[in-house]
Amino acid sequence: MNKILIVIPTYNEKENIEKIVEAIGARMSGVDVLIVDDNSPDGTGKIADRLAEKYKWVKVMHRKHKEGLGRAYVAGFKWGLERGYEKYISMDADFSHPVAALSSLISSCDSNTIVIGSRYVRGGKIVGWDWRRYLNSWGANIFTRALLQIRAKDVTAGFKCYPKKFLQEINLNKVQSAGYAFQVEMVMLAQDKGFQIKEIPIMFTDRIAGQSKIKGELVKSAKTVFSLAAHKKIYRQFVKFSIVGLVNTFVDWFFFYMVILVFKVDTQFFKQIAKAISFIISASSNYGMNRIWTFRSKNKEIIREASKFFIVATGGLAINQVIFYLSTGIGEMRDIYGLVLATTGAVIWNFILNKKWTFKQSN
Repeated sequence: MNKILIVIPTYNEKENIEKIVEAIGARMSGVDVLIVDDNSPDGTGKIADRLAEKYKWVKVMHRKHKEGLGRAYVAGFKWGLERGYEKYISMDADFSHPVAALSSLISSCDSNTIVIGSRYVRGGKIVGWDWRRYLNSWGANIFTRALLQIRAKDVTAGFKCYPKKFLQEINLNKVQSAGYAFQVEMVMLAQDKGFQIKEIPIMFTDRIAGQSKIKGELVKSAKTVFSLAAHKKIYRQFVKFSIVGLVNTFVDWFFFYMVILVFKVDTQFFKQIAKAISFIISASSNYGMNRIWTFRSKNKEIIREASKFFIVATGGLAINQVIFYLSTGIGEMRDIYGLVLATTGAVIWNFILNKKWTFKQSN
């Protein structure tokens, strides 16, 4: 048995499947090809069976229903793991992934490295797309990378090589993505698990024969990407941080009015004193709640940590004032819009600085 498995999911690929298998066989040796067919109505599965009879290195998995690209790959990878393959390649049947790049993809992959055949690194190229599709793909990559904090340039690429070690470390049963977002999730999992991610340039060529399956998948993929983001620790922390900030805004207001009501002094000077008292109380409460709930800090140097928190809060206050002045004083925006921009800027500043500096040990 060969040690490298190329997994090719198919659905209605009768124009391409035989040609791609023949092309792989002509260029590569020492690899097996697993065709995972989702009960294609056009007879792709029968062609795959004929190829398996002709070539010992071609295997076929028949699935009863079309369950999505991600589910097909998961099924193929599980099949391969049961048989002990060392490297696993995800590849389309429509020649968009160049057979000529297989050798580079395989040789660049080791037990700690996932390799991406990338369209968006230097030397990468896309052939056959109009500017709208290119802009859509490029924009989706930028947005997804930013949202999920992925360093790879081509996160939506489907041409990849995974080592066995990686597939064993992740739980394939818990992979969320059934469709095209599977490609994104696998890169995210690789990064989160500490695997190296290497991108090699490829020339991606739009399919000539057969029909694209991406129609209707974009919305599903976007939903999955947002779902993946919601499960990332940093976004859970940001939501908690925002909730804590909202709660302590009310704490601030409550103690401000309590001091005014208790002492019944209505001068501007006393109001400033009341505001200082309420700020100290709310900021202290803010620190305590974030320490215990948001970041779950176990740092024993509480005074030093709290001092950092107050320094960051002071910086946030300054940023709040500057943004409000620039937006309303110079930009002549309405006050409500200035408040939203100023608050948003201050919250982002406070969260990032507290995560990276104040509660760094907790991360």
